Amino acid sequence: MARLLAFTADLHWGHGGRGDEAVRDLAAFVHAQPPDVLVIAGDIGTGDFFGQCLQHFDDLPCRKALVPGNHDIWIRGEENEPDSMQLFATELPRISAQHGFEYLDNGPLYLPEANLALVGSMNWYDYSWSIETIRRDYPDELFRLQSKRFTRGRHNDANFVRWATDDIAFTAQVVQRLEEHLVAALARAGSVIVVTHHPPFPGISFPRSGGRHELDELLWEAFGGNQRLQELLEKHADRIAFAFCGHTHRARQGDLGPIRGYNIGGDYHFKRLLMLDWPKRTVEAHQFGDPDRTG
Repeated sequence: MARLLAFTADLHWGHGGRGDEAVRDLAAFVHAQPPDVLVIAGDIGTGDFFGQCLQHFDDLPCRKALVPGNHDIWIRGEENEPDSMQLFATELPRISAQHGFEYLDNGPLYLPEANLALVGSMNWYDYSWSIETIRRDYPDELFRLQSKRFTRGRHNDANFVRWATDDIAFTAQVVQRLEEHLVAALARAGSVIVVTHHPPFPGISFPRSGGRHELDELLWEAFGGNQRLQELLEKHADRIAFAFCGHTHRARQGDLGPIRGYNIGGDYHFKRLLMLDWPKRTVEAHQFGDPDRTG
């Protein structure tokens, strides 16, 4: 049976209002021609904006699923505010359910009529994509991995992600959970689609420049994803049809063996929606807002 699956990411609702009109246009588009499934690959909205964004899809007549993004677990550190881990594990799943979204970090979404399952994770980073190059080329700069300080500026995760863990431990946790969900899904479905916020493999992460890499470029790569998830996908590549992600705000397409990967590529001021026709496996892109407008 044919299925139409819609994927978007990086809606950033309420982020200074720059992209709110584009989110409304995207929501109107999917309401006018509803897919069978809508999936949001993270960075939906920080704080109260998370639920406010999901409200735009409350009456959409289809199945809905999401993974959170790093912005979704940012906190201000106010009194009685849950920490980032509580948000990830408890509050965001609760808010998602209130708006009819299945929280893929807690389990797969099965489409038995299509012999297909969606498996998802926010995913995280453990520096493994570039730590060896930093050790070799910039050995005195390794302290920047923990402090998340670039030569110009600082990664906002250092300012707003607050929890009693660290990047390496949390990465191991979410990848192990994804592996459990992937194995369970493969036992019930012929094919799987993987959805993450942080890119699952470098080919759909930040584009790399040629030649020797600047330190900040390597740091962005270190904070982009992790080798362990890539190896997990490679292990099951014959059953994974697609991988979709967001986070980098750059639309990219790349393959990991037989897996066709897409970075959805929306940004603060414009949004993108990818429509997958299953089982034809054709993907059509739609854009909302002006990518040339930066203010």
